[in-house]
Amino acid sequence: MESLGLDLSKIPIDFLLNILNIVLLFVIVRSLAYKPIRKFMDARTARVAAEAAKAEEKAAEAQKVKAEYEEKLQNCEAETQAHRQAARREAEAEADAIRAEAHAEAQSILDDARARAKQEHDETLGTMQRDVVDLAFGISEKLLGHSITDADTKKMADRLFDESLSGGKAS
Repeated sequence: MESLGLDLSKIPIDFLLNILNIVLLFVIVRSLAYKPIRKFMDARTARVAAEAAKAEEKAAEAQKVKAEYEEKLQNCEAETQAHRQAARREAEAEADAIRAEAHAEAQSILDDARARAKQEHDETLGTMQRDVVDLAFGISEKLLGHSITDADTKKMADRLFDESLSGGKAS
């Protein structure tokens, strides 16, 4: 070692023993601790990889569930829309039925009012005819100076009404 320029006589023995101890300690620690530590690290790496795979699997499952729920949500929205349309059609049909019923009731009221008006008109016309006949007989009695019988009254009334119905022409 002298050719290298090292004089080992000048190096303390303690220094050499320390280096020898370090090398020996390194070999012992490596042989005793390296394998268990390496085994522990490999197991830990495997656990982390398994957890990552499990997390990816759960994420894929969550995506699948999310897609199912989104599909169900769309189906619910479509069903809701269908229910709304059905309710709208039903409400329109009910409104049409109510309108038809109201129209029929109004028509019935109108027909009743027309019938009553015609009846009142006929009654008023009959009353007026009797009044006219009575007035005519009263005038004719005064003009003729004697009483007219019921048969005469009937003949005159029939002739008067026939003339009024035929447009004023005497028969």
